[in-house]
Amino acid sequence: MFPPPDLRTRTEATVDLAPALEMDGSLWVGVVVKQRFYVGRRRTERLRGADIARTDLPWDEEEPETSSIKTPSDMVLRKPGTDVLVVGAACAPGGKMVKTLDVLVQVGPLEKMLRVHGPRVFYRGTIGLSVTPAEAFESVPLKWELAWGGSDTGEDGKLREEPRNPVGRGVAADPKTLVHKPAPQIETPDDPVTSARGAHAPAGLGAIGRHWVPRRGWAGTYDETWKKTRMPLPPVDQDPRFHQAAPPDQVVAGYLAGGEPVRLGGLHADGPLIFELPRMSFYVGARIDGTMTEHPPRLDTVVLMPNERTLDMVWRSQVRVPRPLHRLEHIQVHERRRA
Repeated sequence: MFPPPDLRTRTEATVDLAPALEMDGSLWVGVVVKQRFYVGRRRTERLRGADIARTDLPWDEEEPETSSIKTPSDMVLRKPGTDVLVVGAACAPGGKMVKTLDVLVQVGPLEKMLRVHGPRVFYRGTIGLSVTPAEAFESVPLKWELAWGGSDTGEDGKLREEPRNPVGRGVAADPKTLVHKPAPQIETPDDPVTSARGAHAPAGLGAIGRHWVPRRGWAGTYDETWKKTRMPLPPVDQDPRFHQAAPPDQVVAGYLAGGEPVRLGGLHADGPLIFELPRMSFYVGARIDGTMTEHPPRLDTVVLMPNERTLDMVWRSQVRVPRPLHRLEHIQVHERRRA
């Protein structure tokens, strides 16, 4: 978009710059700081190798167009709150085989529980299409493809879709086509999927697609008027929540700060993982016309990977780029303190 400014860092964390155009056409650059941690039995430890994702990475790399997102892009300018995401699988404790398992995620003020089943299918019962009992499992990946949802075009040419999860299971133009097809394995305890009747709220802990509801409703209006009057600027009605990759009930308003208690249940064979988010603080400064100004970053993304006992944390700040561009001499990032 424009030549990146000189970046000077004094930190083991990974740092990158995300240039962007604001609504008024001004140039900005997002300063992205990412750190990976290992979750030990008594404390968290810093790790190297937290690669910054420049695009959304899919679960299915062979068919990314129809896959849900495994890890979202880090290259956004700002988020209004902190995304809390889980990447991994539900795991039976002690490596045992179970048919059903409750998964718990608690991070600071956020608390969410899902119920995960082993493989099951739709079958023709006495009262319509029902769901078979679950088979035993050791682990089940927590991806949206295994939750209620889906899309299907019927013989009439009309699209039936669950816009909150178009890659899931259960939605069909003709319910008879679901017989012997896989049924949802991930649900919420208060909304069990026992048949193909009715509608359910998709259940998951991972990132939601940009074209899914509610994100697509926040993207703004990309129409002919936008093409003629705004492109390449964002639509005037774009909502900043569009850049939140987590489901709305996994976005912490006001941002997390580090130090919040975390409890993860049903996500590791060793049992619950209990720890605190690491406390770290970074200085981000921009030198413009010989003067250094501070741009404090906020913790806006936490990605938990409990199967690997790791987590990623992303801090982000924004710097407005002056004109002419060479007035921005450099951006500096260094650590202030660590836990």
